[in-house]
Amino acid sequence: MEDGAYRAKTMREWMMAAVALALGAVTAQAQAQDKPQDCSLKQIESIPMEVYPDHLLLPVSFGDTPEKLVFLMQNAGSAVSGDIVDKLKLHITSMPPNVHIKRNGEELTRIAHVRNMHLGRMTIENMEFLMLKPGSYGGEVAGDLGTQLFEKVDLELDIAAGKFNLFSSDHCPHNVVYWTKNYAELPLKHERGFSFLRADVSLDGQPLTVSFSTEGRSRIGMDAMRRLFNIDETSPQLVAIGQDLLGHKTYRFPFKSLTAAGLTVSNPDIVVYDEPPRPECKTSMHYTDPDPNDRLHSTAQPRLTENFGCNDAVLGLSVLSKLRIYVSRQENLLYVSAAGAK
Repeated sequence: MEDGAYRAKTMREWMMAAVALALGAVTAQAQAQDKPQDCSLKQIESIPMEVYPDHLLLPVSFGDTPEKLVFLMQNAGSAVSGDIVDKLKLHITSMPPNVHIKRNGEELTRIAHVRNMHLGRMTIENMEFLMLKPGSYGGEVAGDLGTQLFEKVDLELDIAAGKFNLFSSDHCPHNVVYWTKNYAELPLKHERGFSFLRADVSLDGQPLTVSFSTEGRSRIGMDAMRRLFNIDETSPQLVAIGQDLLGHKTYRFPFKSLTAAGLTVSNPDIVVYDEPPRPECKTSMHYTDPDPNDRLHSTAQPRLTENFGCNDAVLGLSVLSKLRIYVSRQENLLYVSAAGAK
């Protein structure tokens, strides 16, 4: 359910919500203009998080109605199920004609507007969600939250403790890891203007680019296995374990170590899925930005892109649950430690 299917985006999409979330930090900076700079770490909010083997749930409320949203680290935009839109009688608008977005092969054409969404003690006004078809989420789950909402703040995932923590981004460089001295700094792949998180790591000694997903197990395609390890579906080291939701055959492989900037996860649980050979991914991008100095303008400004980046594997909760993660978009760094590091 990745947002890699986006073919175009507008400047306005969900950005105003990110601005609202960052207002506390902006106000603090304005008040401190005539004072010595305080660049200590400042926590904005700590939100309890329900942790499951294949997803993370955050409590929110749409107005006075409590809801739960899945946090999707692999997606930029946020989405809500159509039945919730109907139940709460949310305002709906059409997607701009130059924007084409797909999820799970289905093109999304409408945006649902929540006048006031409460996340912890914070209120995000006029929150915009992609509108999914009814039944996209079941039970108590209304939809999902993507990373674009949190572009202007720092985000910490303490999965072991079930905490979703937000911090101001106006801190001293490299002054964020407060829980341990044993951590690694992992540079994020720079993709200007986009909210997808990717980084370079090493898997059994082979360098590769990974994206991060808080949904499901970690996975790597057979195309990357052929290129990096000279392994294909005939290898005796592969053990068939079934199929994924898209009908791909899946396999277990005895990976020994995943290393990220000196931090090692031993015997990482990464599923191999079958796929045919495909052309090498091209990272070149083309986009238009009518006013690059006015990135928070409220009018729709088209941005066209050919590709949102490339990755060889996806690190899901089977690996991320063993880590404690701090994302600093302003520094373009991912800070990681072992989950129980002190």
